[in-house]
Amino acid sequence: MASKRIKCVIFDCDGTLIDSERLCLQAIVEVLSSIGVEVNYDDVKDQFQGVKLEKIFGALVDDNSKLANDGLAKLISHYRLRCKELFAEQLTVIDGVYEVLDELKANNIAVCIASNAPHEKMAFTLPLAKLDQYFEGTVFSALDANAWKPDPKLLHYVMDKMQVSSEECLFIDDSLVGIQAGVEANVTTLYFSHAEPHKETTINSSYLHSITEMHQLLTFIR
Repeated sequence: MASKRIKCVIFDCDGTLIDSERLCLQAIVEVLSSIGVEVNYDDVKDQFQGVKLEKIFGALVDDNSKLANDGLAKLISHYRLRCKELFAEQLTVIDGVYEVLDELKANNIAVCIASNAPHEKMAFTLPLAKLDQYFEGTVFSALDANAWKPDPKLLHYVMDKMQVSSEECLFIDDSLVGIQAGVEANVTTLYFSHAEPHKETTINSSYLHSITEMHQLLTFIR
């Protein structure tokens, strides 16, 4: 546990605040299928959850000609469009998120988002999930820091913007690349394994704790 009182909770977005990760993965599978690349949903989830999009497509598309010229940009654009369609139809908030955010606010604990996703995506999903009011001016993208999880530089960037030290922060993420970033940034990190409660991580650190329900976060600020 952190030695100082927690002043700020840093949230991942997709799969942590909103149940969007499964929809993003579904969009990846569908978009790749549209160019003749068949991949398994569970394999993509196990290997690439939370990973930078360009790296995912680069790893899964063997035929480089499909990514050449503006092929990759078109693929990403198709993916973004399909995500928006799925979000509009099916996006939900993770159980307990509103209650936890209200409790943090009542205790004067700042909240922010540190996500690998671009601002354009979060500007669509957060209002859709009625979460934008909680994070006015405190939504940070990897594009801001030019550093993507598992690079801890994203969290260092966010902590600098929020004017807090690593000892004063709590970070929650549902992906392995996310918790790796948290641990390497020396932040008390919660691995939010709500989708796979029994999944274990090989990361061994005193900074790392596991929770399966959002309300369990509150035990780390008291």
